[in-house]
Amino acid sequence: EGEVAHGQTASYCANCLVLQEKVRQLQEELDRLKANLPAPDPQTPVPTVMDDTSEQEMDSADESLTNELLASTDETLKAAGAGGAGGRRIRRFKHEWLKKFWFLRYSPTLNEMWCHVCRQYTVQSSRTSAFILGSKQFKIHTIKLHAQSNLHKKCLQLYKLRMHPEKTEEMCRNMTLLFHVAYHLASEGRPLADFRPLAELLKKCDLKIVDQYLNEGDCQTLVHHIGRSLREDLFERLRLSPFLSVIMDGRTDELLADNVAVYVQYVTGEGPAHTEFLSLQELSSVTVDGYVQALDRAFGGIGIKWKEEKVMVGLGVNGANVTTGLRAGLAVKIRKTLPWLLCVPCVLHRPHLEVLDAISNKELSCLEDLENNLKQLLSFYRYSPKLMCELRVTAATLCEETEFLGDIRAVRWVIGEQNVLNALIKDYLEVVAHLKEVSGQPQKAEAAAVALALLHFLMDYQSVKLIYFLLDVIAVLARLAFAFQGEALLVAHADDKVEEAIEEISRLAEAPGEYLQEFEETFQENFHGVPLKNLRVAEAKFNSIREKICQRTQLILAQRLDSNSRSVIRASQVFDVASWPQNEERLRSHCEEEILHIYKHFEIMPSLAIELRDRKST
Repeated sequence: EGEVAHGQTASYCANCLVLQEKVRQLQEELDRLKANLPAPDPQTPVPTVMDDTSEQEMDSADESLTNELLASTDETLKAAGAGGAGGRRIRRFKHEWLKKFWFLRYSPTLNEMWCHVCRQYTVQSSRTSAFILGSKQFKIHTIKLHAQSNLHKKCLQLYKLRMHPEKTEEMCRNMTLLFHVAYHLASEGRPLADFRPLAELLKKCDLKIVDQYLNEGDCQTLVHHIGRSLREDLFERLRLSPFLSVIMDGRTDELLADNVAVYVQYVTGEGPAHTEFLSLQELSSVTVDGYVQALDRAFGGIGIKWKEEKVMVGLGVNGANVTTGLRAGLAVKIRKTLPWLLCVPCVLHRPHLEVLDAISNKELSCLEDLENNLKQLLSFYRYSPKLMCELRVTAATLCEETEFLGDIRAVRWVIGEQNVLNALIKDYLEVVAHLKEVSGQPQKAEAAAVALALLHFLMDYQSVKLIYFLLDVIAVLARLAFAFQGEALLVAHADDKVEEAIEEISRLAEAPGEYLQEFEETFQENFHGVPLKNLRVAEAKFNSIREKICQRTQLILAQRLDSNSRSVIRASQVFDVASWPQNEERLRSHCEEEILHIYKHFEIMPSLAIELRDRKST
């Protein structure tokens, strides 16, 4: 009786019941042999359930449930439902469901049914499903819905893969295609809704796709796993690198908090140094301490304590919220822990925006005036569909650039947009003619007044000439940024590139550049037939403005050159193979002083000192 009671408390797992019966028979046979009793009469053998995944064999295993157990369960259910006869209908579990749905399990003690497959193979986020925790909704419709659910199909695939390892390789090949699609969407910045159409396209190309992983949630899961794998691979390479350099790019957002993007450069035995994005950190404050804390969090996420392991040798800082004082203060603070740190010049892809931020003040209020007038001009067209259509017909280039900018009011510096300034110069006559036409329409008094004010701006001698001069300055800074973005730029050439830009800016203060030369050649008492105003007053004032802009731009660029690092950076020219002499004798003595200087600078590094000591001992 105890054995029967114990069997009733267990779940109706076909394999478990058969194994329990087999154990009982073996125990009886062992007791008989010990007591030297005669052999009993032959009985019908208990069927053995084989470990197979075919549904037919699973059904036959469920049919091996004994009639005694079924009868005892029926009696339990009848007793449980007797008290509710006077109320609403109480649904009971039907045991034929166990034969019809091989994955179903039922416990008479708990009076619950569940899915055996989903309980074993579901992910943690889906463990709230009723068919995993245990369901008392004894309806065949509920079971059918679960059997058709996407969750059950995924778990069933995992179940079959475990039962049939030979299918795992094929499954991996099919899933690899989906991983490629998810990676493409993530890297190209496309919406996750495109996941299913691309997967369907692969199916039309006779490629096998796993149908259960085609929604946006599955794509997000795949992207998450891809990102985790890439991060783990990057972190492992960083841990193996003997030296690291850091690039910090700060940015300011009016809606979000200030943050900084942290990039890391590392070396491997496979070739040149690599640059990778490490993390985006929120700044507690735009100060030296705020940047140091962000650096701690970035390296702490990969288990590297840069202050203790002392592997960082280079630092480059830039960004919209990075001032010259902050850049210098950050270098001084880190050098207290890492005295060998080199502060390498780092240039944004649009350095002219930083220059405009730094030089625009009361002494150069003309830049603010030019910015406001140009924004008003573009907004006059951008936020009026009718005027925008007219501009598209008369000045297509400026119209295209205006549409590209989007919200004009959100642009940081319109006068820093080289393409916009070039488009305005190209379509200058067409824009002036159109504004004259609009200003002469009395029925549109408000638009006419704005157009008249914009005409005064475009016909002002100083404004037009300042646009041409800014194009010269932006061109110099753009070439500097392009040089720093190149793959072949050596650290030894960084200072040289900055000094070249400083020299070019100084020449602009003394002689006109390419764009300003074009203006002076074109202007002959009028500009393309348009008479400009305020010539005499504006000419003297413009020369003063040009000199101030050039001086301050040179000062900003010169501040990027760290005096404590310049000697080591210049000595790094020894690694420029192109500068090596062709003569073998001269090559032996080439840059001996530079190599000695670099050695003395880095010999205080603990890791390098240990390595050099080990080499000397061997």
